[in-house]
This record gives sequence, structure tokens and C-alpha cells, in this order.
Amino acid sequence: MKISRILITTSLLMGGIGAKAQLNLGGHFYGEDAFRFSESKISGSARMQGLGGGYVSLGADATNNYTNPAGLGFYNRSELSITPVLNSVNVSSLYAGGTTNRSNTSPNIGQLGLIFSNSGIGTRKKRSAFAVTYSRQNSFLANTNYTGTNQRSSMADFFAERATIRGANSTTLDQEFNPNTGIASSSTAMYYQSYLIDPSANGNAPYYVMEEGLPVQQTGDIATTGSTSQWNLGYGINFDDKTYIGLGIGFVRLNYDNVTTHNERFPTGTVFNGFEYGEDLYVRGSGVNFSVGAIYKATENVSLGASLITPSWISVSELYNSHIFIDPKSGNSVVPQGAVRNIATEENVFSYSLTTPLKASGGATFFFPNKAGFITADAEYVGYRGMGIKDPQDGSWGPEQKRRVQSTFNDVVNVKVGAEYRVQNVRVRAGAKFMPDPYKQRIDNLNRSQMLFTGGIGYRSSKFFIDLAAVFNQFKSAYTPYELSNPQNYASANLTTKATNFVVSVGTFF
Repeated sequence: MKISRILITTSLLMGGIGAKAQLNLGGHFYGEDAFRFSESKISGSARMQGLGGGYVSLGADATNNYTNPAGLGFYNRSELSITPVLNSVNVSSLYAGGTTNRSNTSPNIGQLGLIFSNSGIGTRKKRSAFAVTYSRQNSFLANTNYTGTNQRSSMADFFAERATIRGANSTTLDQEFNPNTGIASSSTAMYYQSYLIDPSANGNAPYYVMEEGLPVQQTGDIATTGSTSQWNLGYGINFDDKTYIGLGIGFVRLNYDNVTTHNERFPTGTVFNGFEYGEDLYVRGSGVNFSVGAIYKATENVSLGASLITPSWISVSELYNSHIFIDPKSGNSVVPQGAVRNIATEENVFSYSLTTPLKASGGATFFFPNKAGFITADAEYVGYRGMGIKDPQDGSWGPEQKRRVQSTFNDVVNVKVGAEYRVQNVRVRAGAKFMPDPYKQRIDNLNRSQMLFTGGIGYRSSKFFIDLAAVFNQFKSAYTPYELSNPQNYASANLTTKATNFVVSVGTFF
């Protein structure tokens, strides 16, 4: 996706810290956040991840509890399992002629599962199962940096354009700044009080940059952490060893931290040696979704599955702040000797409601004779155009965001295939998942479709199991430090991300 965190809150530009961002004046588009928090790749047990995530027509796995709860009906004994995951992410960047590379590794718990299997009642209900699971649906781990020499602009040009659009005069911007604390009540005042911009002679807009020395050496860091996860309660029933149905409820947790810094150095500057601009964003949320599914054994060798997962309705709260640190040149005629050099904005807290996409899946599994293994395939519909963002206190903001969602994203159908081959107690697995580009138009001329490849091996006995899997994913995206009215005057960092997940599942039957 194209990330442009510098546009996160035009409330700061407009001078109202407690207000929300608007789409006009370059305001933040929360549909990008909804997409980031909704995109799911492959999660679950090592068994299911080794199969490329193709689990809608398979059963007897803790992953069924949040993908297709009908699969719980396949359990004929109770199970306790844990799935540790090691996430490894490498991001390379190309920005304004400069290249960088950075890697991160993080361990976590991908899944916990406790399934209670029960005997049937009467002649038709063969078995049933109740499940409690924890699952990590998405990881936001990434640590990216960029560097390059910009011949055409500085981030200060962005500050000048934003201040000009707002139109506040210098007296107002002085009133929005407390020199004793170094805190500004608007980002416009922060730009102005850092001496990076100045109004015209009468103290009014338009605003101009104070340092005109080009080229400028630009470097930046973007560190993101967090995840979406959920606890699920599910129930599945087996009728006649042929028809399986299930339903479940998921309790969603969202944690997302994004810390960015952008540094500029002016080799030929007359006012500044350079400056640093930074933003901190912390997002927390909780919500709920529901799932229902069915699996039907059409023949001894073929099973068909279908599931529906409702949107997650999530209440979100975000905390945002920004700062500027200036490094003026000694003896310059613009920045006073006693000027505050580290200026920050007040913390901005904003709460809103987020609706993620509806997901519907259908699939089939063909089992080889003599229990030698199987081939499985799924098609997963994801309704990105149905994402919603609302402010309970403002009825007009949500529809504005909704229109942008529908003009930006397409609904997609992800395709997953997997196979397992059995040799006595040993299982060997392989799979793949294709995710089409959900954007209606290419941004930065990038195709954002993704292909994930998986593989794994496992061992099962009557008492326990252990499965290993690896998931390989490479995709392209872009990061834009700032935007200007003339697209020729700013650049984006083209990013190539290589992510590898190493997964282990260990479980015991009781």
C-alpha cells in the first residue's frame, strides 16, 4: 500500500487538536488504516499454514475455530495445542537515488487451542466439539529506512503549503505556541515557530520556506509493531459422519504502533544545517465478529466446505503527536540565539468505529485412496469496498471516508491451494496463496498483488502431534514522506518486503 503518515491529522493543520482529520486539505484517509488492519495472509496452526491456508473444507484443527467452525465436528478426541511463530522481515528501499536495507525478527504466539470433543446424542449426531482459541491474525512488524538526495524540494515546502492552505496569520500562530513548554496547539504553529517557514511581509499567507538551499540530503526511519488478534469461542456438530455445521464468535484486539522520523541536512544551507521531523502514532481497538460454516462429504474421497465471517466491528482509539528539532547554522540572521529548538504538538486523541470486510470462502478437498493424503483448494472473497469508518459524534465524516473507500478499493477473491502426502505417521505439506491487488488504480506504478508459498512437515501419533511450517512472502509497496501540489517535486520510497514465518505447532490429545 502507499503509506503517507505525514498526512494523518489535518486537525493539527486546522488548529483544532481534538478535531478529526478531514479528506480535504490533504487530510488522512482512514480507509488505508482499515485495509492495513483487515488484510490477512496466512495464520493458524503449522499444519494449516503449511497447506497455504486452504482450510475451509478440512477439519479437526484448532484453526477451524475462526475460519470454518464446522471443522470442529471432525474431532473425535479433545486437544490442547500451542503454536509459536518466528516472524522475520527484511525491507529494502529505493529513494531519490539512495538504497537501504533493514531486517527485523520477532517471536510470538501464533495460536493457542483447547478443544473439548463430546460423544453424539441419538443416531444422527455422531459427535460435537466446543473450542476456545487464541490466534494472531496479522503482524505489523516492519522496520524501514530510506536515504537519498532530493534536488527539487524539502519537507519544509510541505509545511509552507499546509500553512498557506490554512491561511492563519502570524499573530494567530504566536498565540498557538507556549514558549515555556515548547508545545504548539497546532502543527502549523509548530512549523512557524521552528523558523522553517515565514509569511509574506504583512504577516499573512502565503508562507515561504526560510532555507532555500538545495539539494537536501534526506533520511528517514519507519518502525511499526503490533498485531491484530482474537479469542474465539466455537461449536461444531457432526451429523451422520457426512454433514458438519458450526458457528463461532470472535473477540478482536488491535494493537498498532508507528514511529517515524525524517531528517534533512542542507550542505549549502545558509539558515539551517538541518532539522528532524517525527511522528508517533499508537492505535488500540477491540471488537467482535461472528462466523458460520458447513462441510459436506459428497463422497468418500471428496468434501466440500463453505464459511462466512462477518465484518469485525471495532472501537478504535488513536494517540498521535509530532515534533520538530532544528539545527540552525551559527551566526545566521533568521533564528535568534535563544530560540526553542525542540517543538512538539499537543497529543491528539481520536476515537472512531471501524468495520472490516466481510469474508466468504468456498472450497473442496480430494482425498487420495488408502489415506495417502489429499489436495485442497479454496476461494476466499474479501469485500474491501464494504469497509467503514465512522465517528459517533459526526454523521458527515464517515460517509466521506466511505466514498473514498469505494473509489479506492476493489473486492477481491484470494485463491489458496495445498497438498499433504502421508507416509505412516509422517505428513509432508506444500501450498500457495494468491492475493490480487485490491487497489482500483496503480499507485506509484506498483502491482500490489501478492503470492505466498508455504511448506511443512509433521508427525502424528495417538497421543500427540508436532508440525513445522514456513511461509514465504515478497511484495512491493511505497512510502511517501510528504506530498506537494506538484507531484514532480516530491518522491516516494519504493519498498520491497521479504517476510518469512517459521511456525511450530505442538499438541496433545486427551
